[in-house]
Amino acid sequence: MEQTLTATHDTAAAWAGIGSAVAHMWHQKAVPSSVVGVLSAFLYLGNILVLHITTPALFSAVAFNSSQSAKIGTQSLPAFNYSGYSPSNASSIFFDVSDYASRTLTVLPSILGSTANPGLYFGTLYDILDDNLGTGDVTTNATGFNITCGYLTDVGVQFDAQSFSGWLGSSAGQDFFVYPAPTGVITIPGIVSTTGFPDSLIVYTTIPIVDSRGTQSPLTTLDPPFNNSVSAIQIFRCSQTLVNQTAVVDAQSNKILVVEPDILKTTSSWGPYSGPDQYLSYSDMLKPPNPLISAWSLWYSSIPQSDVPINQQAIESLSVAELYLIQRFNLHPPSQNGAPSNVTLHDLENALSILVASMFYTLGNSPPKHGTVEYANNGSLPYFGIQNVTKPVSFLRGTAMVTQISTQGRLDLSIISVSVGLTASVALLLLSLPTSLVNAGSGGDSHTPIGGTGILHSIWLYRNHPELELLLEQVEHPTDQNLREAGMVQTRLVGAQIRHRRYESS
Repeated sequence: MEQTLTATHDTAAAWAGIGSAVAHMWHQKAVPSSVVGVLSAFLYLGNILVLHITTPALFSAVAFNSSQSAKIGTQSLPAFNYSGYSPSNASSIFFDVSDYASRTLTVLPSILGSTANPGLYFGTLYDILDDNLGTGDVTTNATGFNITCGYLTDVGVQFDAQSFSGWLGSSAGQDFFVYPAPTGVITIPGIVSTTGFPDSLIVYTTIPIVDSRGTQSPLTTLDPPFNNSVSAIQIFRCSQTLVNQTAVVDAQSNKILVVEPDILKTTSSWGPYSGPDQYLSYSDMLKPPNPLISAWSLWYSSIPQSDVPINQQAIESLSVAELYLIQRFNLHPPSQNGAPSNVTLHDLENALSILVASMFYTLGNSPPKHGTVEYANNGSLPYFGIQNVTKPVSFLRGTAMVTQISTQGRLDLSIISVSVGLTASVALLLLSLPTSLVNAGSGGDSHTPIGGTGILHSIWLYRNHPELELLLEQVEHPTDQNLREAGMVQTRLVGAQIRHRRYESS
């Protein structure tokens, strides 16, 4: 193919790079020797540049938060820990828990006076989540301790001066002591029987307990009266029912946010006691679902005494639970300003609910720091030793579903980069077609041994084309502009030489 020397120069130089192609495109304004050739090189190299830029931008790594549900363990209700007990002596766990309760419940006041007790919410125990990676709110199981009280229809009280200068009460075949108490006291009697009522509690008060209608339950007459001032008291019995609840807690702090249904009472009415009313053997009390929870009255009766005497004779002291009720309702001393003249039944039931839930929370979470003193005999030398701390109370296990947030990565495909890259690839294909078609149809010219445009190729061409010396005029100042103007002469390189050589060989 014949073309000017300048066209050959511009086309070859344009392929040196995109910058050279741009420069020689600019040179075409002065001497338009090879606009198509330089433009083709510029477009081809430009599209290569576009591919170099868009190829890394095709994919991008993007971090995102992924949420997934995971099942974790929870600490549920307290229960008997039967490890170390054989089936034949399983009932002995009741005696061990009673001893355990009398020591561990010494910290009950600190539990009642604190709101930072994960797992305890007023009269509700809710499941505590195990350590987890969850975030947000978690729905878990909860149990409400609903206390319902009713008056006794078969109660009788007789003064017994021989035994302890007090009153001996009886109801449903169960005997109990009634200690002299001043006005404004809510307390439980001393139980005579060793078994008592494990699933209910007898309570007597010297302050009126009225229901939502202002009605007081039937009074029991005392003869002689307490301290010559209290001639009648209310004696009633309270039972426990468990309410299945649902709690929403924070996944990390275990702080409760919502609990449903709410067991807090706003009204209550007096009626005859209708709760459990039967004697239970220890074997009966071991029956499912949770014997520890069912025998709640036994552990309530094991709550230790406080330093506050129940009367001036100091025959008995108020228990920690009774002192809590007196302080909660501002009943002691009754002569102080602001002391109430009565207590509503639903307030008392709510307070007992809080007491029972706090009691079970303490039994499970606050074991005593030391063991019990036991008597031993080493030969002829008796001594006292310290028995190791045993914990006959453990926790049931449950499960809950938490939402865990994890950071993950993905490869995003850029539609813009794909579109630009595809366009550039099609343009490269179209730009390469003319050269490919020319080479395919050029016959012997396609086997030209020249594979570049370097200085060695230039020397080779000059040696094999001595006529170039005559074609290219002498240029006094060899600037690009002057050389390009001088090179505007038609010539045919390589192809003619090959044919000339072929002609000579023939």
